[in-house]
Amino acid sequence: MMTPSSPVTDTPAESFPPLFYCPDLPDVVGSRAVLTGDEAGHALGARRLQLHDDIGLFDGRGTAARAVVTAVDRRRKTLEAKLTDRRRIPAPRPAVHLACALPKGDRAAVLLDMATQLGMVRFTPLLCARGVVKPNPNTLDRLRRICLEACKQSRRFYLPELDAPLTPRELARASAPGNLWIAHPAAGAVPLSAAANANMLTLLIGPEGGFTDEEVQEVIAAGACPFSLGSGILRIETAAIAALALATLGTR
Repeated sequence: MMTPSSPVTDTPAESFPPLFYCPDLPDVVGSRAVLTGDEAGHALGARRLQLHDDIGLFDGRGTAARAVVTAVDRRRKTLEAKLTDRRRIPAPRPAVHLACALPKGDRAAVLLDMATQLGMVRFTPLLCARGVVKPNPNTLDRLRRICLEACKQSRRFYLPELDAPLTPRELARASAPGNLWIAHPAAGAVPLSAAANANMLTLLIGPEGGFTDEEVQEVIAAGACPFSLGSGILRIETAAIAALALATLGTR
């Protein structure tokens, strides 16, 4: 018998079996979900799943399910599984939007991987005057794959949204003033703990050369609050992860 089942639950992430991405997750317990392509290849190859194995599924939008493998086709790389449970997972709070200049090379992958593990819900590459990396569509596709793998590894059920690149001014104009925080050692900068009770945050992290004075002035004029990460000069990914950890773990 098929029954709808989507209670909101705080089920511990570690209690889920191996997790796979299924964007078209069925709405009804008892239905069959189908994995194809890379997800099926990973399930049947690296994971060596077989009939009757338990798996976890998620749609990247907060719905997760347990399922039992009912059919496999290793040649065609397809796997079918019957849903035995389906539930809504509470969204991360605070919801942290990271807007950040991209570092060079593999450091961008490290940044997105760790940020996703910490619960980032949205990422915008910043186009800064002193930035050296200009993302293109291929870059964004690679970053999406990194975020997806990090979700599966860390049992994060919300796949971060990835935006097209924006300048700091463009981002500030599109953001709610009270939610906007810029990492900058300006006079009057406050610890990020001042945002402890916020439900939503947008964190701006500049390139290693820092934001220009003009960029800082434009963002602060739009309502951003400058915050400090201490007296040291940090790499982009270090500053981004430190800020995310303070914003997410520091409020628990």
